[in-house]
Amino acid sequence: MRPLLVSVSVLLLTCCVLNGAATAQDAPIIPPKRGNSQTIRLFDGKSLNGWIGHEKYWSVEDGEIVGRNTDEVPVSTYLLTEGNVSDFRLTFESKLVTSEMHSGIALWGRVAPEHGDEFTYAGHLVMFPSNYGFWDLYGRNSIHQNAENAKAVGKQHDWNRIEILAQGNRIRFVLNGELISDWREPEPDRIKEGPIGLQLHSNKVPQEVRFRKLMLETFPEDRLVTLNPSATEAAQQTSRVLPIDVPPGDPVDWTRHREAAVPDSLFSKVYPNQPFKPAGLGADDGPAFYAMLQKAAQTDDAAVRQSAAEFLKQRMTDGIDGKFRDRAPALFPAFFDISREPEVWQGRTVVLKGHVRKLVRVPAGENPYGIKEYWEAWLYSEPARDNPFLVISLERDERMEPGAEVLIDNVSAAGWFFKLYGYQAQEGGWVAPMIITRKLGYRPVAEPRGLMDGGIDPRLLAIVLTLATLGCWYAFRLWARLRIEDRERSELRSIVKQHEPAPEFDNVVDNGGVLFPADDSDSASNGTITPSDKQ
Repeated sequence: MRPLLVSVSVLLLTCCVLNGAATAQDAPIIPPKRGNSQTIRLFDGKSLNGWIGHEKYWSVEDGEIVGRNTDEVPVSTYLLTEGNVSDFRLTFESKLVTSEMHSGIALWGRVAPEHGDEFTYAGHLVMFPSNYGFWDLYGRNSIHQNAENAKAVGKQHDWNRIEILAQGNRIRFVLNGELISDWREPEPDRIKEGPIGLQLHSNKVPQEVRFRKLMLETFPEDRLVTLNPSATEAAQQTSRVLPIDVPPGDPVDWTRHREAAVPDSLFSKVYPNQPFKPAGLGADDGPAFYAMLQKAAQTDDAAVRQSAAEFLKQRMTDGIDGKFRDRAPALFPAFFDISREPEVWQGRTVVLKGHVRKLVRVPAGENPYGIKEYWEAWLYSEPARDNPFLVISLERDERMEPGAEVLIDNVSAAGWFFKLYGYQAQEGGWVAPMIITRKLGYRPVAEPRGLMDGGIDPRLLAIVLTLATLGCWYAFRLWARLRIEDRERSELRSIVKQHEPAPEFDNVVDNGGVLFPADDSDSASNGTITPSDKQ
């Protein structure tokens, strides 16, 4: 009897598997929808603006969205986007911190409060990292299994990088650079335009799940952007030309200088490295890296510096909890702010001033812009102290002598933050913000910058000579005029002297040295002293 039951069970299981395979194989092909493609930063790194959910479960900590419960969660609850989408690409990182219960991303459905929670979801669910697979919430339950492939590359209690590409009736799921699932919904009528939801699963024990770097692209290209490519694919990607100018209809709210702005989509494959993990430029970074060098080559430094000043003003208000709102711009710790919130700074402009300790020429890889080489400089700015910026520049001032160990003061750079670059130091692994710029500026204080080795600027010398000439001319004119006036006065005195009458002495009286001889009668009468008229 038992062998018969086993045989029947195997037969039924085989039928179910074959039926499931046939269902997947027979799924219709619904092409991607067409619409306006936009790249949206779903999370600003400091608030839950644009999201709805239970405040007691969802919060923001350290630039990450945190879903956490300490008591029982009777029904799975979700943090939901305010807007609805159908065809999209979602890239993000997620980490299961506490408990072994999976989380997931809900899509193609609706909010379903009739199931016991104001923010629960009915629709499709992409699960990770414990129980991988696709689930039909309040419907068919499990609709796709992928755990065997997913667990081989997933991390149970660490950050996982995930891409979900939903187009037509097709869902592709990429985990840490590996394609795990490529599945089509066999019943397209179940697909709805709905919100995206971050799941905090029903559970009787405390749990915590975190999300960060959430980027949404609506009506995206039919390609996966986070795959780990082969060497051939990497070369092909490096040779691609990427858009580096912001489209006219795209709002740019962080700078008035649009020529210095870049589209967010350019960075769709660039992910800041994890702290203390040495890593250079990967294959994913190649297209955007060379596109940014090309952007630097064709953008005027003045526009970059002006947009950097505007963005710095914004960060002084919003960054580091507003502690530098009333400080001088030179005191703002850009290194700390960039390291703390790289997603906010990515593609934004910054101006650096400091000294360089390393300056080397690097041959460029294959690229469609004709870039043959670039310069790598390790620049230490004053607020960052011993923490360097890695500055990638197309040009350098010819007076800057390159070398692996140099000390060049008074160096400046105006460019774009590209990514956090991991490197190995004696104390361990560190990260440096990578800045891409057109040219390294250099203004040595002690070195003469003018004529005759005197340190006189030619323009200043010309001004001095001009003023001196004008001064001499004016002094000569004044001297000449004074000479003429003096000669005229001398001639006038001579003429006056010639026409003066000769002096007469008949009216001179000698009183014997007495100026005013007294007259007793007169003085006694009126009490005054008057000249005497007696001869």
